[in-house]
Amino acid sequence: MKINFGNYKRKKLIVGDNNKMKPTQAMAKSIIFNKLNINENDKVVDLFAGTGALGFEAVSLGAKIVYWSDVNKHSYNAIQKNIELLKLDSSKFKVFKSDFRMVLKKLPFKPTIIFLDPPFIATKYYNEALQIILDNDLLDEDGLIVMEKPFKLKIELLNENNFSQIEVRKFGDKDIVFAKK
Repeated sequence: MKINFGNYKRKKLIVGDNNKMKPTQAMAKSIIFNKLNINENDKVVDLFAGTGALGFEAVSLGAKIVYWSDVNKHSYNAIQKNIELLKLDSSKFKVFKSDFRMVLKKLPFKPTIIFLDPPFIATKYYNEALQIILDNDLLDEDGLIVMEKPFKLKIELLNENNFSQIEVRKFGDKDIVFAKK
């Protein structure tokens, strides 16, 4: 797997031995990062990080802070090795082998971008993560949540009272959703 954009473009990443991962495809990453305007002020959280690819693309494009979270030890180890490989400042770029609920509740900043891409078999995590973000006012006022979800999945909290979808892009059997508070 390679980084597709920015300062680390074409840099190969170590991928963990996690057979439950569904890495974000290059075309999906293009859709996501052509929409986002990542800059040195962005504080990014990559939940259910898997390979960590979305967070590393954000790093490569200049994000100020990136936190990755995944409970799988292989994913955690691979992301940690990639942080070391890229010589990233460990005070600004951290990986947590922890449940997404714990990471969200202990964030020391309000993210400008949250990547939310739980395993498709765990669809309840979409609403659960969104509820924690809402209840704890975790998203920056101009922040975005970027989700990859099964295209048939309806997410209760994506409505006019909570999070509004500002754009939905269909990609194969999934939707890439950009949402704001």
